Amino acid sequence: MKKFLVIMSVLILSTSASFAEQTYSVKDLQKMNISANSPISKSDLEKAEKIMLNVHQKTQEGVNNGKGPFYAEIYDKDGNLVVSSSNSVVEDNCALYHAEVNTLKKAHEKFKSYNLAPEDLTIYVNAEPCIMCAGAIMWSGVKTIYFGVPSKDVERITGFDEGYKPNWIKEFKKRGITVYGGIEKVAGEKVLENYVNSGKEIYKPTR
Repeated sequence: MKKFLVIMSVLILSTSASFAEQTYSVKDLQKMNISANSPISKSDLEKAEKIMLNVHQKTQEGVNNGKGPFYAEIYDKDGNLVVSSSNSVVEDNCALYHAEVNTLKKAHEKFKSYNLAPEDLTIYVNAEPCIMCAGAIMWSGVKTIYFGVPSKDVERITGFDEGYKPNWIKEFKKRGITVYGGIEKVAGEKVLENYVNSGKEIYKPTR
């Protein structure tokens, strides 16, 4: 009987281990061409990929309606969409109206607080936040960032100036902000290419 119980215990432990959720380390993610400062479970990554594909689609829809080629969404801890917005720099004639800033502003208004940290929010952006938006996210209290196209590829495809952000992903880790980038990158690049090929404005100050 004792031997039987030991065998059953081993089988149960083995079965549990086989069903344990896979987690990708930062090194694993780097091999997948994903920039990250924290590990992530396979299921969370798959959810992020699904959301990001939708974000890229919404980015294109915004472009079709006169918006800039950038779009952001904020979700709560239960995975519910809270607020979203496109870039409206040209439409509103204001260099500050990037997608992230517009979306964060809506979130601050919704929760009536300058500090969004208690809400445990996550922001999804079709492209890596520029120098201004990275700062805005850092000070907003948003805890997690997912982005699509890295800045170097945004600049390569479009000519937009994304600014200077030395080691920003590591610096965000120090501040308790989790970052995952390069999510569904190819789909995002196609949207940016469509924007450029359509002849729309690449807005930045003259020097």
